Amino acid sequence: MLMNDLRYATRLLRKSPLFTAAIVLTIAIGIGATTAIFSVVNAVLLRPLPFGDPGRLMQVSEKNDTLRLPTFAASVLNYLSWKERTQSFEQLGAAGFANFNLSGRGDPEQLAGSTMSPSLVPLLGVKPVAGRSFNEGEDRPGAAPVAMISEALWRRRFGADPTVVDRPITLNGIGYTLVGVAPASLTLLTGGDVWIPLTIDPPREIRLNHVILVFGRLKSGISQAQAQIEMNAVSRQVGVDFPEVKEWGVQLVSMRDAFVSSQLRTALLVLLSAVGFVLLIACANVANLLLARATTRRKEIAVRTAMGASRGRLLGQLLVESLGFSVLGGILGLAIAASMLRVINRTLPPNVLPIPDIPLDATVLFFAVATTLATGLLFGLAPAWQAAKADLNEVLKEATRGSTGTRPFVRNGLAAAELALATMLLIGAGLLVQSLMQLQHARLGFEPSNVLTFQVSPTKYDNAKSGVFYRQLLESLRALPGVRGAAVSSGIPFGAGSYNTSPMMTVGKSVLPPGTAVPIDWRIVSPGYFQAMNIPLVRGRDFTDADGPGAPLVTIVSRATAQIYWGDDDPIGRVIRRQGDKREWTVVGVAGDVRSTALTRESPAMYYPSVSRALPLMDVVVRTDRAPTSVLAAVRQRVRELDPELPLANVRTLEEWVSGSAAQPRLNAILLAVFAGVALIIAAIGIYGVLAYSVSQRTREIGLRMALGAQRHGVVRLIVREGMTLGLVGIGAGVTGALALSRALTALVFGISLRDPLTYVVVAGTLGIVALAACSVPAFRASRVDPMIALRHE
Repeated sequence: MLMNDLRYATRLLRKSPLFTAAIVLTIAIGIGATTAIFSVVNAVLLRPLPFGDPGRLMQVSEKNDTLRLPTFAASVLNYLSWKERTQSFEQLGAAGFANFNLSGRGDPEQLAGSTMSPSLVPLLGVKPVAGRSFNEGEDRPGAAPVAMISEALWRRRFGADPTVVDRPITLNGIGYTLVGVAPASLTLLTGGDVWIPLTIDPPREIRLNHVILVFGRLKSGISQAQAQIEMNAVSRQVGVDFPEVKEWGVQLVSMRDAFVSSQLRTALLVLLSAVGFVLLIACANVANLLLARATTRRKEIAVRTAMGASRGRLLGQLLVESLGFSVLGGILGLAIAASMLRVINRTLPPNVLPIPDIPLDATVLFFAVATTLATGLLFGLAPAWQAAKADLNEVLKEATRGSTGTRPFVRNGLAAAELALATMLLIGAGLLVQSLMQLQHARLGFEPSNVLTFQVSPTKYDNAKSGVFYRQLLESLRALPGVRGAAVSSGIPFGAGSYNTSPMMTVGKSVLPPGTAVPIDWRIVSPGYFQAMNIPLVRGRDFTDADGPGAPLVTIVSRATAQIYWGDDDPIGRVIRRQGDKREWTVVGVAGDVRSTALTRESPAMYYPSVSRALPLMDVVVRTDRAPTSVLAAVRQRVRELDPELPLANVRTLEEWVSGSAAQPRLNAILLAVFAGVALIIAAIGIYGVLAYSVSQRTREIGLRMALGAQRHGVVRLIVREGMTLGLVGIGAGVTGALALSRALTALVFGISLRDPLTYVVVAGTLGIVALAACSVPAFRASRVDPMIALRHE
């Protein structure tokens, strides 16, 4: 029986190729888009992390409610205290941040990396690809230097040669023994390509220095809530023993939450809901097409019923037909999804997702199959049920009258629902597009055009020699033709450098209560940095070479920082210090506020002079009076002249860094706009289809109206009024739904209201125009009906 139904369905599909193609393509678009976005959601939110028993892994962060820091990097000494006192964790491990210059084999190359405790790899439940991980004791001061490299670097630089293990490599001018090749999962956790042991010398550590990430594996049977209670008690006891950290607590974060930000999770779920709407619209459109065809097959169904076919038998056959459409659409949709994933993996900006690529795995295939079957049932059930329940006598009577007598309520309702869903998607897309425009026009506080940036890491030099190197480099760069300014910084806005925050408090008069500490971002910059970045100095002076070692400690603060501590008073000459640190810094200048880490906000900041201290990795900015890349070759030559073994890394223009900071909002807006556009097209086709079918079924009625004197413009007005009533109901329902669901976009919009009237009015007006256009074609076709031909046909 099933084979008979399949053969009959195949004949029907082949009999109406255009009808079949329209349905299959509509289904394929819906299933393809849904499967592609689900692949991203599955890879980021649903797939198990590539660690052993990842549900028991936690990131152990510090927090400070007074400073409004819900999660923060951990202190090395606090980490040691936790290891001694915790009973909830099988093991704790830590990782720091480092940069390495790899030399001695091929061209020198700057690599990001980490320091890590020997306990971290076994704690994660992963194994090296080759060789071994670090042994206990290799992290002690004075131990023989050993290193691990990433699998990607091993394959790219060493051709996956297994004999490189246990051989020496040169990092930062020091010989290390390469003991192992780390799996990709370790790169996923810490980033970078090189790891060395995290060496801890307690007497030289500062308990308030938050510089490491700590991870732990819960003991079997211990929940996150139980461990949180215990770690709260541990942190309180540490605060009693060491009063300088009494305001710092512990916050446990599941490994999944550590990988995926709440904003990214919201964006993915919104996009998945959007493509779900597209799929529903596609199902509604296909259901309308099948309802139309079912109406034309009422006589066939009546004959089958008269010959003894049961309602269940008819329902089954009709569902087999709809599933046939769905399977064909699903196969094509899977191909569309695979193509979309290839495009996403190839064009997705770096660091938008916490994983390197999106696979098309077994879970996604199962989802695609399930969606295909569910779609076939969803769009096929209503038409099949309506056709199968047809009354034999009524159908035959209608056949003798030449009319179908079909009630249009279901088809009109489906068309209105399509338009409502499209309205909701378009409003969401409009809000995200407006938010993106606000971000792109946000006041940055600096001028990004015509600025070349790169990183150097002269780690083989001590602090004094690195200071000399940077001074020589800047003098050499400023002498280049076309260069208007050059400077170094520990972290440029939106770059890959060091972004640090410290709790700072004033010494002396302040608008804040005495002893109040506020977290402030800080950078180390060279003299001339503000001029090179076009950041205004609103008060005081810039740094000079006289601010080096032995000189009084000075700092420049941003306007927002000055406002926080001293209100409208003049901050020049005021003194500020880090909480828990006795060193005092005198304010010598006030700089304009800058958006450094997010386009959505300006962060209070302070700057230290690089002539007194430089980090192992620094950003160099070169402002030019021409295209920045035109001076790149000369810049490389000047660096090579100073140090032939020093590579340049992260060579980009400042505009590229700024553009990259908007990558995720841009992607959200583009994808939602594309889905909304597809939904609008499908919905417009749905309205057109409903009215076109209505006109074809009302040929006799329209002929009679025109024979009795109805004018063509009256017929057009009649059809358009019916279609626009349908359209306005759908648009109204969509606007209401968008108002109700707008809160889902709270984390994704910036600078506009979620109920922005302009967006709602423009979207409603646009949809009204589209609905009018979709109504006009059937209406004008109806007005051209010849009364005599219509009556003679009947």
